[in-house]
Amino acid sequence: MDLVNQTFYFSAFIILMGLTLGFLSHRDEYKETQKIWYWPASLSFLSLAALSFFFASWESLFFLVLSNFLLFVGMLCLALLFRSWRPNISQEISPYVWGGFAILSIAFFILFGYADPVSRIYIASAFITGFSVWQLWELRAVKKHNSAQQIKILIGIITLQIILRAARLIVLREWPDEHIEYLFHEGAVGFSIRILSSLCIILSCMVITHYYLDTLWKLHRSSSRAIESGLLHSLNALSMARDNETGDHIIRTKAYVQRLAERLKSMGIYEAQLTPSDIEHMVKAAPLHDIGKVGIPDSILRKNGPLNAEEWEVMKTHAALGEQVLRAANADSDKSLKVLEMAIDVAGGHHEKWDGSGYPRGLAGESIPLAARIMSLADMYDALVNERAYKEKWTHEAACEEIARHKGKIFDPAVVEAFILEKPFFYEIAQQYAEE
Repeated sequence: MDLVNQTFYFSAFIILMGLTLGFLSHRDEYKETQKIWYWPASLSFLSLAALSFFFASWESLFFLVLSNFLLFVGMLCLALLFRSWRPNISQEISPYVWGGFAILSIAFFILFGYADPVSRIYIASAFITGFSVWQLWELRAVKKHNSAQQIKILIGIITLQIILRAARLIVLREWPDEHIEYLFHEGAVGFSIRILSSLCIILSCMVITHYYLDTLWKLHRSSSRAIESGLLHSLNALSMARDNETGDHIIRTKAYVQRLAERLKSMGIYEAQLTPSDIEHMVKAAPLHDIGKVGIPDSILRKNGPLNAEEWEVMKTHAALGEQVLRAANADSDKSLKVLEMAIDVAGGHHEKWDGSGYPRGLAGESIPLAARIMSLADMYDALVNERAYKEKWTHEAACEEIARHKGKIFDPAVVEAFILEKPFFYEIAQQYAEE
């Protein structure tokens, strides 16, 4: 039995110390806990308690008292930690709490140090159960404002721990073991309950660690989304400042791209390239397809009439320029944004043609990125059905016929098929967001 005890408590020490070191190595990233010391303190006290229990297996009264005291302090810190999770609760510990802690500590040392083995079990269970009840009370208050799954799991674990402690006392009272001369010299039932109760404490610490990791992940994800959103807004503003297209053009083309992508997926075409996140990134990237126009002179970009051959060659450079601009914005390969990677494909490839006669690279077929092939059709339709300086607007029917005529030439045949199925939607969006 001593060997089993030693193995268990040393293993518990390793686990808890690992959680402690893991937290301390990332403490600067845990924004919620920078000013709250209860969690690292809890882990430290509980890991040292496990180590002391390991040494107490050799019937050392000093380590037995020390281990139970450290466990008692660790449970106190956990209760204070859960209290710190409650909103609008002061994090300052009042002098009354410090005074109560000092009194309880003195009482514990006196009672535990001079009691017989059976009484020590009662005393330890009473202290730990008391703090468990406090923890449960704080967590129930936290649950009213925090629906995290980890909170519910902690409530269940601590409830189980209270039940186990109560069961331990009932077993000790109803079926006393006359041979308990030392804490670890107990029957199989008492031993099992004690180990299960200790496992509950370890499991609680693991759940709390997961809670903080989950919080950290959400913080990073929120920060990443905020950075991505800010960058996209800035790039969109830059594109709009130099382009003569309207905001409605962006709304329309985003809607067209999303519907074409979803239709292709429903048709079972390019499914691997059209996951929900791929489609989301594609839609976000759509407004940046013409960002390269920031490098086109106003005399060409804003010309009121058709471009001549020389001017057209300059205008055609906007695809490569857009790709360069977006590559520069996405230069940090360690923090590369998927939406910018998609935007690079769209900006650099939306004027490529299925038959290889497009620009800037003359790519053909599926060597053209799918997002660019979808954007190409959406952009063409929008350009046809809206008036431009160099052309009158076309009817919806004429635009559909023109796109169908270029199936397999300018456009991916599969994308054209998806477009044909979505013609009513395109007409609806074109009318809803028509330019004045």
